[in-house]
Amino acid sequence: MNISNIQYASAGCTIAFSSLSIFGGFVIFWTYWLIPSVRNFTRKLLLYLTLADILNASGTLFGTINFLSNNSTENVVCKAQAYITTFAAMASFFWTLVITAHLMVAIQFQSNRTRSAILQVLYHAVCWGIPGIIIVVAGSENVLGPSYRVTGMWCFINDNLTSVEKTTWILISGKGWEILCYILSLSILVLLKLKLYFSRRRLRELNADFRDEDTHFLYLWLLLWLLRVWGTIRFLLDWFGVYDPDFLLILQSIGDNAQAFGNFILFCLLDKEVMEHIKNECMSPRAGEDEHERLIPTSEGQPSN
Repeated sequence: MNISNIQYASAGCTIAFSSLSIFGGFVIFWTYWLIPSVRNFTRKLLLYLTLADILNASGTLFGTINFLSNNSTENVVCKAQAYITTFAAMASFFWTLVITAHLMVAIQFQSNRTRSAILQVLYHAVCWGIPGIIIVVAGSENVLGPSYRVTGMWCFINDNLTSVEKTTWILISGKGWEILCYILSLSILVLLKLKLYFSRRRLRELNADFRDEDTHFLYLWLLLWLLRVWGTIRFLLDWFGVYDPDFLLILQSIGDNAQAFGNFILFCLLDKEVMEHIKNECMSPRAGEDEHERLIPTSEGQPSN
């Protein structure tokens, strides 16, 4: 298999931004552990979204490396990667919708009902269960495999299917849920943002469980659109048989793999409280150790000075 320059460029973007997403995702987990004051329910939901995004980025990373290192894309790694990334991408869309629904209830109705134990079990059942069922059915129908017409250099729905079969499975296994997520997150989160603007009230005034910086969650829809819309455009162009410009492949290779990195920027770098803690940890890493050593009793039974 001869690899073209545009495919090399796509692979390079995928590897770079998948790696950044894995890094950014782990930083989100680290800051949740590091900073007790950010551990509200909305941030907890972000962890599940981040887990799905890390899984997706890891899959596309290894799938792209497999593409570059094998002359044939018909191999076990390709199909295994398709299972992982298809499942993870759908889970990411579902967790985005859960966060959107939680924000609507918490802000519009000023209620904490979304935090109930029963609903939390339901979230996991839906967000992991539905993608799992779809993946099992897709695997049994043998529809997963090389799919470079509507993805980057990773596998998804097999290009060897008929046009109708391929379009149907793409919609069922990801794109349909993605478009639904576009519409619902945009409409609900923009309305909530407008509610805050016109009420002239801070988020914490509407619901005490929020931090002021949690207004960043109202921009989840924008991040989703900016990163994922390029793949949707490519899918629609392929569906209607229209020429697919090379630059869309590059943008999709960046966006489809940058979700966790985008969330890292939105919820870590742009969050003043989180950034303050990160700076303190990075700039004075021995401060805690020095304090610990100062309090250790000396041989005479007194703290060291």
